[in-house]
Amino acid sequence: MSTATSASERDFGVSGAPTRELRTKHAHAGIAMAVATFAMAAAAGIQAVMYLSEFGVNARTDGLFVGFALYAVFGVFSQSIRVTSVPLLVGRRPRVSPRQFAYALGFVAVAVIIVTGPFAEILAGVLAPGLAGDGRATAEQALPILGGAMVLQLFAAGGATLLAVQDRFLRVAVAYAVGAVAGLAAYLALVGLTDELSLGWSMLAMAVVTCAIMLTGVSRAGLATPSTNAGRGQRILAITGLIFARTAVYLVFNSLYLVTLAFTSNFEAGDATVLSYAYLFASYLVAGTGFALGMSRIADMRRGALADWKTMATDTVPPGFRYSMLLVAPALAGLVAAGAPLIGELFPDSLSSADAGTLRVFGALLIPWTVAALLVNLMLPVMFAMGKARLVNAVAPALLVLQIAATAAGAALAGAEGAVGAAFIAPACFAAALVVLGAPGEVRRLAAELAWDGLRFLASAAVCFGMAAALGAALANGLASSFIAAAVGTILYLAALLFLAPRQVKLLSRSLWNRG
Repeated sequence: MSTATSASERDFGVSGAPTRELRTKHAHAGIAMAVATFAMAAAAGIQAVMYLSEFGVNARTDGLFVGFALYAVFGVFSQSIRVTSVPLLVGRRPRVSPRQFAYALGFVAVAVIIVTGPFAEILAGVLAPGLAGDGRATAEQALPILGGAMVLQLFAAGGATLLAVQDRFLRVAVAYAVGAVAGLAAYLALVGLTDELSLGWSMLAMAVVTCAIMLTGVSRAGLATPSTNAGRGQRILAITGLIFARTAVYLVFNSLYLVTLAFTSNFEAGDATVLSYAYLFASYLVAGTGFALGMSRIADMRRGALADWKTMATDTVPPGFRYSMLLVAPALAGLVAAGAPLIGELFPDSLSSADAGTLRVFGALLIPWTVAALLVNLMLPVMFAMGKARLVNAVAPALLVLQIAATAAGAALAGAEGAVGAAFIAPACFAAALVVLGAPGEVRRLAAELAWDGLRFLASAAVCFGMAAALGAALANGLASSFIAAAVGTILYLAALLFLAPRQVKLLSRSLWNRG
């Protein structure tokens, strides 16, 4: 019996179902990546609050967040390389060597530098056609800074990919967490010197630290040794095309937000900034749950794909979606019921009552987008592990066309709110298609399980935080009311979980305790 076969049976069992050891490893790896992602989210959240307090909501902040949106989209694209490239790097005879992988990323990095540097003016006009004057100028100034950060994050993601293949998730998590802290420190040091661009310089500092730690880990793990078949010229270009083609769907999927932002920039000044805050919150929830779980499982799914690929989606997606919704539902409900009003009360000079109301509305409108994005990020690793990358990427152009059409219609009907409200349509259609393609013969079972989990957690969170908001409004006004809504809503939801999902709470607590 070969080593590969033995490893497959050890992880997936002779029946093809994941073993207890593999589930435990996935839980620990997923938690490590989730903790790192939420550390980044916490640092980003602190910076966002300080940025809001310092600069408010205006045309210049709209310009900064246009550039930041591209950085965020490319950041997710870079992270997605960890999902799409793993199948090329694992196995007894990998299709791509580590050095070839590095060369391929270098080609992408050169393209990023060119687009965000010499062509920054043109790019700013494409990303936000509704911006002019100070807003456009700020976007043009921010793009070269954020372009450098994008390149460093790309190489950091490449290092994380190589480390993940060897199950070195702790090193990856540490790199991202320490980088997040470094970015926050840089923001505090530079905010008085670089004005609205301070957030861009903060991202660059974070990328420098993250990349340095990641590549040091790669070197110490012996993954950076010279390769005798690294190849040159056409071979490296072919590998670059292969990696980019496999990751195109992630790039297109996350670029859908740029479509929403571009349409939103055509309305009131400041709407693009408010949307960026709402999207930042929702996207980090997706990254810290569904995307983190998908990344932690892709290598093992690929190794065991031949064990029983027909049940891979039903074995891996529902548990991941369940744990994701357990955390995401109360976070979204909390933002709508208490978070947006609380921010408005804390920073009345920076965020007007109208802007706080817009943040609340945008947060609510992004709930269906968040659910759809979770499903997409959990299903895509399954599709890649099953060898269906070409099929998945083939639908990417249609996905973008659908998003543009839906957003244009929503904007025409209801302005900025309509554009944001339509953001979920293309992702939801894509998620449904992935379920059909990834679970042949099990579509009804999988769809029913996912629908039940989504509805019960969302409904529970809505009821708990809705009751809490009503109680807060009855007992107090202003800041006190928001604090009551947040505290009581959290307590009610935690109590509800003991009845709603006792097994999930127990396993999650046990995994966190063992990891500590």
